[in-house]
This record gives sequence, structure tokens and C-alpha cells, in this order.
Amino acid sequence: MKTRQLLIMALILIATVMQGQSVYVRAGLGGAISTSPKIDYESGSSGTIESKRVGYGNGLPFVVAGGYYFGEHFGLELGVNYLFGFPNKIKSSDNYYTNTEKFSGSMLSVVPAFVMKFDVGRVKPYCRIGLLIGVLNSSNANAINNYISTEETTEKIYGGIAIGVQGAIGAELALNKLLSLFGEVNIDGISWAPTKGKYTKYTYNGVDQLSNMTTKQKSWVYVKSFDETQYIPSSDPDKESLVNYSFANAGLIVGVKVHFGK
Repeated sequence: MKTRQLLIMALILIATVMQGQSVYVRAGLGGAISTSPKIDYESGSSGTIESKRVGYGNGLPFVVAGGYYFGEHFGLELGVNYLFGFPNKIKSSDNYYTNTEKFSGSMLSVVPAFVMKFDVGRVKPYCRIGLLIGVLNSSNANAINNYISTEETTEKIYGGIAIGVQGAIGAELALNKLLSLFGEVNIDGISWAPTKGKYTKYTYNGVDQLSNMTTKQKSWVYVKSFDETQYIPSSDPDKESLVNYSFANAGLIVGVKVHFGK
């Protein structure tokens, strides 16, 4: 199923539940840190090497969701989440060269979830668990290599559907019958395997090289296995081994909730 169809279905479902009773919509934003960073290394001209923790899960999460309580304590929710990833930077250098790499990732996901809440006066604690479906995922990486000459590349990897889980614990504070504020800690457990990649910039000593590159030189696809001796025409994308990136994180989100019906 195409990504556009999934998003349209999500929006239709949100609009549908809003027509019932005990319905709410909420919107919020916050911050998240990676719970499964990888170790990379940064070196300096003095010969020192420093390990750094970098991860795709670091970023700003944005949330829009609609829900329906079919009982006093239980409900269903459908959300659309977007994680805007913070950039990671790694730099290596010695007396002869300098290499700087920056990369970041983003993920747009649909989250169907089950919700359980408790009423304690104006404060209503709740928990939520759902399926996290990443439908628009991408990563951009920029590299600048200075060694006699200067080579700069920017690449984008994208494609593929990511499947994971999301859990949250939070509470909402009722301002009146219509509005409330909420705050929650949520945890995403998800990883992503891109299917395609391409260079969006390739310069050598400031001169563009991308326009002269073949399809094979400037784009590629990720596959589980391939024969390295296989001939690939210059008009086709190259092949790379399948890779996997973790977007797992823990985040704090605050926002506003609007209630309809009961």
C-alpha cells in the first residue's frame, strides 16, 4: 500500500471518530533522546581519538492524534507523529587531511493505539500502547573531505516501511469541559531499513560533478544479497548491502487536548 494511501486513511479515521461521543483530539511537541545510539569516533591532529554516541532517535517529536473512549476508562486512538532529527557531527583530521560528516534522520509515522485512563479529580493519569508504523522515513548525510583537493557530497537515503511499538505514561489537567493540558513520557522502539539512496550534491574543488555522473554512480538500492561480480549497466542504480538504523528513543511531550461529547 502506498504511503499516500496510508496517510489518507489515517486522516479519515481521525475525522470519523470525531463524529462520535467521548471524542478528543490532541496536539503536542517535545524533545527525544536516542535509547540505542551507536558509537562513532572523532580524531584530532594531535593523534587523539574520542568516542562519541550518535543516534537517529535524537530530535523534536510533533504529535497530532484523535481518540474515542468507548468506556469510562478505555479508548482507542489514532495518531500521526513526526520526528525531526537533530544533526550528528563527526570530525576526523591529522596534519594532512580533514574529514567532516553530518547526518540526521526524520520519520513520519502513523500510530494506532489502545488507551487506559483514570479520573482523579481534575488530574487524569493515563497510559497508552500502540503500533508505530513509519511511512515516510529518510536520512540526509553531508561529508566534506579535504586532502590536497576538496570533495563534498550530500546523500539522501529513503524508502521502506518501518514497524515498531510505542508506549506512553502521562497525565492531563482539565482546564474546563472542553480543554485540558497533557504531559507524557513516551518510548519508541523502532528501526528502519531504507530501500534507496542517491547523491543530491557532489562537488570537487567547488565544481559540480553530479550532472556528469551516470545513474549507477549517483544512485543505489539496498538489497539483502547480491553478486559483486554481476554487471550493472550505467543506466541502472548500483546495489548496496541492506542496512538498518535505529530510531528508538525516549521523549517528553506536552500539549493541548480538546474534548467533544461526554
